[in-house]
Amino acid sequence: MTNIRRIIISGAILIFFCSGLLLSKVTFHFNNEFDGFFILEGENGQWLEITDDLTPEDAPHLLWGMPLNPFKSVVTSASIGNSRDSRLDYRWNKKSGRGFIRNSWRDGSKIVINLGRYRESNGKYPSGLFIGGGLPPSDPDYQFLNNDATGMTYFNGLRWFHVWCNVNEGVQSPSSPFIPIYPSDWKYMESRVLEDDGTSLTIESRHSLTLAGVPLDLNRVLFYTSGNRYVILATVITNRGSIPSSIQYLYGDEPWIGDFGSSAGDVGWTNNELLLTEREVDTKRTSFIGMFDYGNPLAGETHSFTGIANFIEWDRNERPDKAYVSNFSGGTLRGPNPMPLVSQTNRFIGLQWGPHTLNPGDSFSFTIAVGMANNDPKTGGPVLPKTGLNN
Repeated sequence: MTNIRRIIISGAILIFFCSGLLLSKVTFHFNNEFDGFFILEGENGQWLEITDDLTPEDAPHLLWGMPLNPFKSVVTSASIGNSRDSRLDYRWNKKSGRGFIRNSWRDGSKIVINLGRYRESNGKYPSGLFIGGGLPPSDPDYQFLNNDATGMTYFNGLRWFHVWCNVNEGVQSPSSPFIPIYPSDWKYMESRVLEDDGTSLTIESRHSLTLAGVPLDLNRVLFYTSGNRYVILATVITNRGSIPSSIQYLYGDEPWIGDFGSSAGDVGWTNNELLLTEREVDTKRTSFIGMFDYGNPLAGETHSFTGIANFIEWDRNERPDKAYVSNFSGGTLRGPNPMPLVSQTNRFIGLQWGPHTLNPGDSFSFTIAVGMANNDPKTGGPVLPKTGLNN
């Protein structure tokens, strides 16, 4: 009995240490989604990662997965609204601050707007109303490793077209202009669905961060109406500190319009004008800017691209201080001759508000519409939809 007891104890100790070693080499990352059970390749010396959801950035590392029923009690709402021409459904998880909006039309076309369902380049996951990511793996429209179906994406009945990528959004101090604080580094406070009547959807998310030692609150509200191919985003930033704060707000994207991963063919557009070179637009004279997957003859391209176009429109009363298209984020090259839009991966739309100085208790706000442009059946060119921001 003594030998058997020793064997049992030794075996238990071995199992205990092996289990401890295994657990020390496994990362558990749960987002309160409960969308399934997924095992990924580990990072930074870890063997495995176990998670309950799957972002497009994590999908290439998937070893094994089991999606679950998408409509569970953790989801704040998943109601469905119908009109004569279109059908709206959505999911929003107030615990994780992520979800999506989908509008389907009778002809089989769809627009999907993913929100907070991505991983930033710093390896962190944002929570809140930030465009980006992919549908949950359990959703019928989920497309494994098809990144055309991510971010804001359009389905014409045959294939998915990329409209907007993960947003490049952040707050920075003029004293540190090259160190923006991105959404994944903001503290997620809470979110809630303010309106859901089957036709109109309103969601709010609240955040906080510290910029150059000053605490700021950021409140965002998203408005969507069934049948639209755009959302309206209203953002309010408030100084909660005891000293003034100078801030700049950045919003932009290399949208890879039409086909994910490629900027080839992308040209800017505004007020029925194509922008073939890097250029800042006068935000007093125009209220929007977009990209059109058309082909740039200055880059040696023909007009054989998808014809998909997007846009950002701003409220004229809260216009950005700078709006531009470029081959890189941050601005345009200065010189006697403007640089043609030629980058194969980084033709960029950028907006910048500020710098604005906020005294303690003061707020700064802006409202934008972000979406897919309409198409002129006569010319094939893009047309700005009537969003209500300026008309």
